[in-house]
Amino acid sequence: MAMATIPLIPNDGVLLINDGAGSPLSYAIVYEDGDFTLGGLKKSQKEVQEFLDRGRFYSVRETNDVSIDWSFSCHAIAMLGDGVTASPTDVFLKLGVWSAATNLLPAAAGGGASGVWCVKMTFTGERTDYGATADTTAVLKYCHAESLDFGEGIPGKWSLKGKLYCHSTDYLTLTG
Repeated sequence: MAMATIPLIPNDGVLLINDGAGSPLSYAIVYEDGDFTLGGLKKSQKEVQEFLDRGRFYSVRETNDVSIDWSFSCHAIAMLGDGVTASPTDVFLKLGVWSAATNLLPAAAGGGASGVWCVKMTFTGERTDYGATADTTAVLKYCHAESLDFGEGIPGKWSLKGKLYCHSTDYLTLTG
């Protein structure tokens, strides 16, 4: 597989949000600076516990799953959608045209209709235009927004931060 030889820049990225319906609702983040981040990736996505015998290391084990942090910001066009067109707040607060959206997180894991609201986020970075065989993608399946913050400015912005829960083996897919 051929790789591009130039770095990703904000112009190359697209961030798409989906719910869990069979024909999913979809929202592309627009008017943004290209500051999407993923943090805390590990090989097994587990905490590592050291074991000491009177202060001396003797073993190490993987224990609890560790969530992955994500964040991005976008320009504030409105506080809420107009009932026909969604806004980021509609998507992550399950309001307006997203009020009947389907949760990605299964009820057995704390999701479902009245549980912790999770969506799928897909980041796609354009690579084929720069010599790669395929675009690069990160698919985050169980994303929960922990905070949506508004800030005045030129332009006003929404800053969103959240967690990708490691509910199952398909929580994160990286390609390209």
